[in-house]
Amino acid sequence: MTRLPEFAVDLVELIALGLGSGVASFIGVELERTGIAGLAGGDLVVGVWALAMGLVALYIGVVALGYEQVLPRVRSLVDGT
Repeated sequence: MTRLPEFAVDLVELIALGLGSGVASFIGVELERTGIAGLAGGDLVVGVWALAMGLVALYIGVVALGYEQVLPRVRSLVDGT
C-alpha cells in the first residue's frame, strides 16, 4: 500500500523534470535563433550574449536535467527499483 504513493511522487517528479528540461531546451533554441539573427543584423553584443545564454540554457535542458536527472529516473521506474 505504501508503494503506490512513493510511485506517484516519483512520477510527478519525473513529469516536472521532463517539463523543465523541455522548457529550458526550448528557451535555449530560441536564444540561439535570436543570437544568430542579432549577428546577422550586425548587433554583435546582443548576438554573442544570446548565443552564450542559449548554450547555457541548452546545457541545462539537455545535460543537467535531461541526461543526468530524467533518464536515470525513467530507467529506475521502468526497472522497478
